Amino acid sequence: MIAPLVANGVSENDYSLYGAGSALGFVRMAACALGEPYSIQKVAEYHAYTGISAARTAIDAIAVWCNLVLNLGLKSGIQISMTKKAFRKQVSNASPGIATYVQALADLAGKIDDHRNRAQHREGLAVRYKFSRNPKHLTGWYLAPMGLCGDHTTDLPLVDLLNGWAEEIEENLREIHKVLVTSSDDMQEAEQLLARLSKFKSSSDTGCE
Repeated sequence: MIAPLVANGVSENDYSLYGAGSALGFVRMAACALGEPYSIQKVAEYHAYTGISAARTAIDAIAVWCNLVLNLGLKSGIQISMTKKAFRKQVSNASPGIATYVQALADLAGKIDDHRNRAQHREGLAVRYKFSRNPKHLTGWYLAPMGLCGDHTTDLPLVDLLNGWAEEIEENLREIHKVLVTSSDDMQEAEQLLARLSKFKSSSDTGCE
């Protein structure tokens, strides 16, 4: 995905945008792997951990990119975060047109953090495989937010969860990019650049339908 950027010269901004796209690709790859039948427990736990961590990384990379593109001048990684109210305020003041999308990413980051913190700093992720004859409840790997001994009705289908996050992150990134980079004269060029971020969705990249 970065090959066209390397060919044309890569700025620091480009690498941050590439980082977001790369992380989104990892989220989709994890979802793809979890959708394969007969995965063993530890492999499923690995992909769940990777997908959740990568989703949060994508949002962090977008924050870094916004800091660079808007010339906010923030140096500390602690300051550059969508979950920081002060950072969102600086971004919104610099470009009011992206405030809604920045807030959406902040809200999603908070949801992801509930799972990421459990995975990285607490008891770990509770992942289980469910068989179902009910078409409303898919057979597959589920994330149990309440733990393996908790209420099963709160379990989340991992493939849908990760793909849903990736879609939401990509949609907001696309809108932010339109405001910060795109003008009426270069709309087509920007769309082509963003299309490269979506290549991870194709079967040629992941081997999945």
